Amino acid sequence: MHPISIVFGKELRDGRRDMRSLMSAFLFPVLAPVLVYGMMIIIISLQTSAKQTVVPIIGTENAPALIQWLAENGVKIEEFSGDPKEAVRNKEKELVVVIPDNYQTKFRESKTAVIEIVNDGSRTDAMATVNRFRTLVRRYNSSIAALRLIARGVSPEVMRVVLAEDIDVASKQQRAVAALNFIPMYIILAAFVSGMGIAIDCTAGERERKTLEPLLINPVERHEIVIGKWLAASLFASVGMVMTLVFCILAMTQVPLEEIGLNFHITSTQILLLIIATLPLAFLATSMQLLLGMFAKSFKDAQSYLGLLIIIPMIPSMYMMLSPFATKEWMFAIPMLGQHILIVEVLGVKVVPTIAYFYSGFSGLLLGLGLVMVTARLFQRESII
Repeated sequence: MHPISIVFGKELRDGRRDMRSLMSAFLFPVLAPVLVYGMMIIIISLQTSAKQTVVPIIGTENAPALIQWLAENGVKIEEFSGDPKEAVRNKEKELVVVIPDNYQTKFRESKTAVIEIVNDGSRTDAMATVNRFRTLVRRYNSSIAALRLIARGVSPEVMRVVLAEDIDVASKQQRAVAALNFIPMYIILAAFVSGMGIAIDCTAGERERKTLEPLLINPVERHEIVIGKWLAASLFASVGMVMTLVFCILAMTQVPLEEIGLNFHITSTQILLLIIATLPLAFLATSMQLLLGMFAKSFKDAQSYLGLLIIIPMIPSMYMMLSPFATKEWMFAIPMLGQHILIVEVLGVKVVPTIAYFYSGFSGLLLGLGLVMVTARLFQRESII
């Protein structure tokens, strides 16, 4: 048998027997889809509940026309008495609308009538309800303003100098992917989490158990030992990443996105393309972990070092969320960023050039192999051993 295959088999057996490695490899792929499903259900429930708005109002008798218009537009009116600011501050109510006594007088005189919307701007759960009520008030304001102009013999068109009409070229699938931009981050993160346990165990763990030196006294090239360890850790990372990808997709197919006007479907071809796009990342992640693991004196130290490494795959994802940019062909050659872009493009059913898969795969594998060679050189240092 080739030395690489021997080391590969040995590390696989050790990984299967080590509960820490198994937990780190397969706990995240199971929990990530649950988090995705739970987050989307909460978001959908918040948005759908906003459509069934219940608004506490003080002074409903001061604006009967407004109250009737709100009721016709699906708003349930609730009489409220007490301190509105205190009720909102104590989270008893999401918002309270106060209609002052002079509302009707100013309305008759065609003056600006002010109503107060008491709300807590720090409450994200109430934001959808508050925004919907504000939108309804703006619509009511526009309709009354148009009627006042007509009563004075003026066409409402004079107030519409420029009207912006949205023409959205994105499909419902693409808008759904844009709303679910945290899924690519989970998939990329799985490559770093799933292989971490075995990568730590076969470097810092073996140093701590004093089994690394007996392994190195065998007449085997250092790079063959490192490659065997690398392939074993990469197998765990690949399995964990594919599990995360498949389970997240399955979770999203169960989320009722149509309730918020989105659509999500995926074919087996897309899943295959996603696997091809992301697999090289597993090899890159474990090569980085093996290299850092060589500098740790114990399993606990390695966990501290590699815990910081998880921040790296989150940087491209967070940057794309906060500062979107137009995709250029050369971006696919940047490890982690290229994979993130590919995931988004494939899920959005966009046409991806074949060369993009080559760029992202070749750059990831090349960098990973380079880091493995550096690790093999370190294996020859007595200070490391």
